[in-house]
Amino acid sequence: MMRLLSLLLSAPLLLGSLPAAPDAPPVTLTITDREFTDARRTREITALLDQAAKANTPLLVLDINSSSTNPELALPFAEHVARLKIRTVAYVNTAAVAGAALLALACDEIWMAPGSRIGAAPPDLATSADLTETAQKARLTKSLAILKAAARSLATLKHHDLTLAEGFIDADLAVTIDGKPLTTKGQLLLLDAEQAIAPRPNGAPLLAKGIAPDLTSLATTSLKLTTALTRLEDALLTATTSAEPKKADPKPSPTRQGPFTGKVVRIPVGEEDLISPARFEFMTRTLERCTAEAAEAVIFDLDTPGGLAWDTTNLMMRDLQKLGPPSFAFINPRALSAGAMIAIATDAIYIAPAGSTGAATPIYGTGQEMGDAERAKMNSAMMSMARTVAKEKGHDPRVIEAMIDMDRELIVNGQVLCAKGEILTLDAEEATMLSDGKPLFAKAIATTLDDVKTAENLKGPTVTAEPAGFERVAILITKYASILILLGIAGAYMEMQAPGFGLPGFVSLIAFSLFFFGHYVAGSLVGHETTFAIAVFIVGIIFVAVELLVFPGTMLPGILGFICIMGALVFTMSGWEIAPIDPTITKDAAEATPTRFAFTLSTYATGLRNFAIGITGATALLMLLARYLPQVGPFKHMTLATTAGGSLAETPAALSAAAVRPGDEGIARSALRPYGTIEIAGRQMEATVDSGYLQSGTPIRIREIQGLKIIVEPV
Repeated sequence: MMRLLSLLLSAPLLLGSLPAAPDAPPVTLTITDREFTDARRTREITALLDQAAKANTPLLVLDINSSSTNPELALPFAEHVARLKIRTVAYVNTAAVAGAALLALACDEIWMAPGSRIGAAPPDLATSADLTETAQKARLTKSLAILKAAARSLATLKHHDLTLAEGFIDADLAVTIDGKPLTTKGQLLLLDAEQAIAPRPNGAPLLAKGIAPDLTSLATTSLKLTTALTRLEDALLTATTSAEPKKADPKPSPTRQGPFTGKVVRIPVGEEDLISPARFEFMTRTLERCTAEAAEAVIFDLDTPGGLAWDTTNLMMRDLQKLGPPSFAFINPRALSAGAMIAIATDAIYIAPAGSTGAATPIYGTGQEMGDAERAKMNSAMMSMARTVAKEKGHDPRVIEAMIDMDRELIVNGQVLCAKGEILTLDAEEATMLSDGKPLFAKAIATTLDDVKTAENLKGPTVTAEPAGFERVAILITKYASILILLGIAGAYMEMQAPGFGLPGFVSLIAFSLFFFGHYVAGSLVGHETTFAIAVFIVGIIFVAVELLVFPGTMLPGILGFICIMGALVFTMSGWEIAPIDPTITKDAAEATPTRFAFTLSTYATGLRNFAIGITGATALLMLLARYLPQVGPFKHMTLATTAGGSLAETPAALSAAAVRPGDEGIARSALRPYGTIEIAGRQMEATVDSGYLQSGTPIRIREIQGLKIIVEPV
């Protein structure tokens, strides 16, 4: 019976000591501050560690280089590592200070790099103006007790010295080991490499087993491994591939070789980039490529005053959430409004020394002030989305809320950063200040992009993502859409005033073809929307042609045609925007609720502006051409000097113009709308009226003759 009881009690130990799979290699995982502060990365590596434990990995080496993580933030991860049923080794590569010291204590063995250090992990609590001094002390006492108990538990589990573990946490302890004082009261214990490996009277080292110059030496010389260390991610990928050699994956591999493979992709976001739908489409395609081609990381290089609200939220909640590699924001030096929203949707934020960010309250694209009800609705929608993304990425949601809503105040460490009635904008010092042991908004100040790469341990070369080919053409076309509208409308009108199909018709056809093609490539139109917009546009052209050529003066076809043309062009330049009617509903509930459309005139501000510029410019151009075209030298060569053996002076129009003088009177033989036929002195000829129209039989007088054009007025 005693033997059976002994076996049962030892069962957990036996289960934890299962032999490793014969092909499982020893693995290593790099630990920096990011592994603690980036919620997404913490979840990723926690899942990887669980997979390694299930695969019976023989050895896990944590390559630690971290010195500023809040111990309370690092504690859950350290406890998770301590519970792993695999052998763990902490290699202190430069520093295991603050929260990283707890992680080192959670490992079975500790090894040091030359010049490295370990320890100094006190509670990191920010003061609060809302708490009294007594409450602050009680809070500190509680945190200290929790951390000391956790450090003792880790040390006991992994057979490290409890006194050392408590000395890392509590500065009020005078640490003495084997009669030798290591610290006095008021000092935190921080051991360098030589102190950590110092021998004790029993022959055991003080804390670390030895010094290894690098990971390779640690593996081969210190740990005497016969198999090289493999990155944890690579080892698990290989194991997964070899575990099911006979199963064919019905889906294509999510990773393909390309220009972004293994590289740090820089996406510049400049002053005008967030006001162009084409640029958003380019960024969406770039992020999809970064995932498909397994880029090492994506860095948004932000210098923007803001841009389109709904396009930005689509980028935040759809594209950045699906991104495979980690994402970072470098505020260099401005990320205002939509720029701040993009920053909050990345895994970590860095800011230039003179950087500023915030002021993300939504406004109309025209600059018009919103009404109270509209602003409340828009703010609620924006805050709901931004809050969700901020929590997902491990950022403080209070910050983005204060950037959006002037009714939110933000007090940090007793300092009022934003009072009610103001919109939060942070400078570099404010953005990086600590709140509850974590940076308020930006992780650190960085001078260059290389500083960001160094801080995040990114090794790949930097490549800048820029539009190429059709993407560049599409962006230019959408930027100068009003000019294409001007040329298209002016060319079409001129073509309708002349027989045959000539140069104005070709100019109009090319201008409108470029317009629709550019917006299609830019992504403003997709699928049947393209066919719909072009069909409405063609219907509009037909109505205008009917008005001018078939039933002049009836007005209705012309009005319908103008509405169709304007609607198609504005629709193409704006696209349909979908706004949530109830922004407070959860994502799952939103997906289960039928989509509702919210129309606001501000959505189409850019399209209406471009159309107005185009139509006004076309009108001005036609007036100039009507006035000066016959006299301009280059256009004279476009008119044939002779036709069928005659001269220009012998054409009917020229003969008619030569036969009459201003002031001659006659009668309208057809309706003038505005062109028609008149009769003067028994001779019929073509004439036009400047404004309105004249019915057949109306007495008329010649007011002016412009070249071959006879202009009349009613008597």
